[in-house]
Amino acid sequence: MNLFSKWFGNKPIEQKLILSNLIVIILVSIPVNIIMLTYEYFALRSHLIEEIRIQSSIVAESTAAAVAFHDESAASETLSIFRDSPYLLEVHLVLPDNTILQSYFPTKKTFIVKEFKASTSIEESFTFSTMTIKKPIYLRQQFVGSVIMVNSLYIFYSRLIWYILIVMLVLGIGFIFARLLATRISKMIVKPLSELTDLTQKIMREKDYSTSITINNTADEFGSLSRSFTEMMSQIHSRDLNLKHLAYYDRVTSIPNRHFFEERISQSVDNAKKHKINCYLLMIDLDDFKIVNDTLGHHIGDLLLKNVSKKLSTILRKDDSIFRIGGDEFAILIENIEDNKCVKQIAQKIINAISTPVELEGHQVKVGASIGISSFPTYSHDVITLMSTADSAMYVAKGKGKNSFSVYHK
Repeated sequence: MNLFSKWFGNKPIEQKLILSNLIVIILVSIPVNIIMLTYEYFALRSHLIEEIRIQSSIVAESTAAAVAFHDESAASETLSIFRDSPYLLEVHLVLPDNTILQSYFPTKKTFIVKEFKASTSIEESFTFSTMTIKKPIYLRQQFVGSVIMVNSLYIFYSRLIWYILIVMLVLGIGFIFARLLATRISKMIVKPLSELTDLTQKIMREKDYSTSITINNTADEFGSLSRSFTEMMSQIHSRDLNLKHLAYYDRVTSIPNRHFFEERISQSVDNAKKHKINCYLLMIDLDDFKIVNDTLGHHIGDLLLKNVSKKLSTILRKDDSIFRIGGDEFAILIENIEDNKCVKQIAQKIINAISTPVELEGHQVKVGASIGISSFPTYSHDVITLMSTADSAMYVAKGKGKNSFSVYHK
């Protein structure tokens, strides 16, 4: 310390000011950057883990039918949708007897398939470079297997490294400006950084990634940082919207999927309880759809599903809700109707529309529809019984010879 004091005391005032500013900046920046790096580490890690959890839920829901019926082909086709996932290394579908129904490796590299055990609970494990998540698969509330996903944490470390490099670049620029014009330039640096930090904390607190960054629109490095941050937030917002669309909408027909249906039917039942009105559920199963798929291929089958969803959307009222809940199964929620007479008329219109032949890529395609109808609170007292009674009525309609509807009654 004495040697430093003697060396520092012999320096000119100008150099003392420069050195003192640099020393203060170094001493202040070290703890601040450690805190920011620690915060960014946990924020990035938490965000990536949440993305992986959402994707595992999507995989579990998408493959439920295939796992339940041990359909390896359908399972493989469904898993291939996730080939462009930036962090997925491998995914396995495990049956309740611990046998692997299907494994998928997006990178097409050779992996040693380990022994996995199905579980009715969600399990997560981490290594330095991977995250493994095991999620149970349910079909109509019955456990049918587990999905096991091994995900790479490369993106997390890549983003963290980029963050460190950006912080180092900003610090380097700050030191250069501080040496040239210590006090004045320091204030110019601190102000936009403080505003950007405040806005970043606000965004993280409110989780509103659509916020536009307009702190500094100049052509210097902070303007570039502001624009880069804006672009990054825009990409995060766009990705969140895409993930939400994947989670709630069917990829073939673009109408709400089973996950959306399960949330919406709960809202409808609660609304019916609150306002003491009826809520009707129509379960629709396409007759002979499997024949179309087997004879004309899945491409024609997908076109047929799109055609059916458009017909249903045309028939239904604006306030009615339509969902695709399975391969060839649709569900319709109808509210604000006093009796089931109008519902029966709607069901008959649906049958007439769906049973009308349609030409798809030169093929004359004809299917029918079996519809089961139930209502809350007339024949059910909660969501589960509303779904089960509508499902039972649908099978009764099928037993009549298909292409008909049946209203559940005790």
